[in-house]
Amino acid sequence: MRKVIVSVLSLLLAFSVFSQSIPRLLKIADDLYQSDRYLEAIEFYDKVVGVDKDNQFARFRLASCYHRTLQYEKAKNAFLTLSNTLNHEFRARSLYNYANLLKQESRFKEADSIYYFLISIPDAEPSLIELSRKQREGCQLALRQEKADRGFSIQTMSDINSDFHDFGAIVNPSNKQLVLASTRKLTGSQYEGSQFEGLLPDLVSFERRSNNRWRESSSDQKFSDLNTQWAEGSGSFTKDGKTFYFSSCRGGGGADCGIMVSYLEDGEWTDPEFLNKYINEPESENKHPSISVTGDTLFFVSDRAGGTGGSDIWMSLKGLEKESWTPAINMGAAINTPENEITPYYSSAFECLLFASDGHVGYGGYDLFAAKGESFFEPQIYNLGDPFNSTWDDTYFNISDTVGFLSTNRADHEILNISYFGVSNERLFLSLLISGESLIDSRLASKFKDIQSLDLVTFRVEDYAGYDLYEPIRPSKPKPKILQEGDTLSGEVREYVFERLFFDYGVSQLRTESERALESLVDQVGDKFIESINILAFTDSIGPTEANILLSEKRGASVKDYLFSLGIDSTLINVFPRGELNSEGAQDHWFKRIMKRRVEIIVKAREPLNFEMATPFIVRKTITIKRLANSLGITVDQLKQWNGELKPILTAGETIRIKEAEVKETPVQVVVGEEDFSLFISKGI
Repeated sequence: MRKVIVSVLSLLLAFSVFSQSIPRLLKIADDLYQSDRYLEAIEFYDKVVGVDKDNQFARFRLASCYHRTLQYEKAKNAFLTLSNTLNHEFRARSLYNYANLLKQESRFKEADSIYYFLISIPDAEPSLIELSRKQREGCQLALRQEKADRGFSIQTMSDINSDFHDFGAIVNPSNKQLVLASTRKLTGSQYEGSQFEGLLPDLVSFERRSNNRWRESSSDQKFSDLNTQWAEGSGSFTKDGKTFYFSSCRGGGGADCGIMVSYLEDGEWTDPEFLNKYINEPESENKHPSISVTGDTLFFVSDRAGGTGGSDIWMSLKGLEKESWTPAINMGAAINTPENEITPYYSSAFECLLFASDGHVGYGGYDLFAAKGESFFEPQIYNLGDPFNSTWDDTYFNISDTVGFLSTNRADHEILNISYFGVSNERLFLSLLISGESLIDSRLASKFKDIQSLDLVTFRVEDYAGYDLYEPIRPSKPKPKILQEGDTLSGEVREYVFERLFFDYGVSQLRTESERALESLVDQVGDKFIESINILAFTDSIGPTEANILLSEKRGASVKDYLFSLGIDSTLINVFPRGELNSEGAQDHWFKRIMKRRVEIIVKAREPLNFEMATPFIVRKTITIKRLANSLGITVDQLKQWNGELKPILTAGETIRIKEAEVKETPVQVVVGEEDFSLFISKGI
């Protein structure tokens, strides 16, 4: 009996010791997860779940690791278990992921029923509900086109593909060799991957043999000199084949990705160099470059601050000097979604952007889409349909002369392989691809086009009819969920969007109301641990591009300096000068220009923050401070408290902060005599 008691006590003691180590194991797992080292993270999350079966966060992260490492059956079972467990914050996302995995297996009707159920869950995030609606449309699209023969075909490149990942094929214009990225064993050192089995990818080139088959290149123009032991991804050539842009990820597990350039000189590729900070913005992953035929526009993928969520597609224009790329522009909410958009290819022949996404209406996994319209930023979105898309991942669409390529894992649902298709005429091919019956079904995606691109949401549109105040090119990023105390996830870095600050024309000096806003920010941050404060600075489009870049940098610096003077560590503050907020295809107007002269502030923190913010309003007609205060049912002293010292009369174009929670009515609903108060002020959100 004594031995039994001793054994039980020993087990209890061991359990107690192990339980105390759970936070440490969870911290290790979270750090690995944040570094994309999912295979290694699985071991630690599994240990935590083995002891603490009610730790839903660890269970969700474990399921996500299975998903990201292509262990789909394990992921499906794990998400199903979480979906059947009530009253935890990961249930809706688990349902969504489980339905996605069913959709990948072509179980469209089952997946559709789960998406339908998810939409009805009261506490599901609005963005997840919108994605579920899109996925339902994708299920219907797939069911309609299951038996359709559209006259297109693709073939697997059996003499190129290996037992490892092969992706991103593109033809080198200078010698017609095929260049791609592969995780197979090549000459030189390669680290092992931490997300998938195998090595980190390297670049490799192939040449045609006399029997029209491919073999690894033996010429001087090999890419071995561009490879490192880290990860090198696929790239893009200029029209003459003498400049090559590609991705290089030089961190653990293939993280810390940036875009590099190399030049063909005397038959060999020069040592690669990273592009400037406007392409490789700090604290962001930048990859998948695609250069236009003219060589002056670079499309690429980034998860930088100011996007619509996940990975977005951005574009940058080349300046007058070599590789002098200008601040990148987000391609907008018609193309980018809260999920991920990757692998852009711009067809100059058809003036169309092709890309892969898991956020638009699709068959499942990543699908290929075309964005075509009168403007870069107001296109229709088309799903390329069968056979280019499947229920698995279809990516890296590219056309080189008379042949096109894509990369897909539809064969074994794990390994990416390269497929090809013939193209007699690129313009005609793409025109046929998104026309006819495909036009009817594929344009389902465009019905979800995000038109939150109004910068002014409170003024009466009829008051400004003809001024074209719609702003399709810079939609605001959906505000992250504001967490309450205790809601934050272990190891999770959350973003919090603070107030926008506006500037006078050509000026970088802070206005008094901006100083009050920054003081409020610092007061509310207090002693909480902040990962970083990112400052996105913009100008209007008046004046030379170079001068506007410098002005936006000065505006960002003035915000940083003021935060530093208030006690914020300067090493935590990052300034991202973005230069002009363009309005391609839209009429210009003084009111729009005011909206563009601004700074956006994004706070990253592991601790929960719940900002109380004032709303910036812009004066559209002259009004006295006394009348403004009376109309709002507040005192002049309150206005001064929110804005600092104010002039007796506000004129058109000036901004003012108003704490709407403290006024009797929402400002835009207040009526003064015969006049609607919204004629005087508009939100500057």
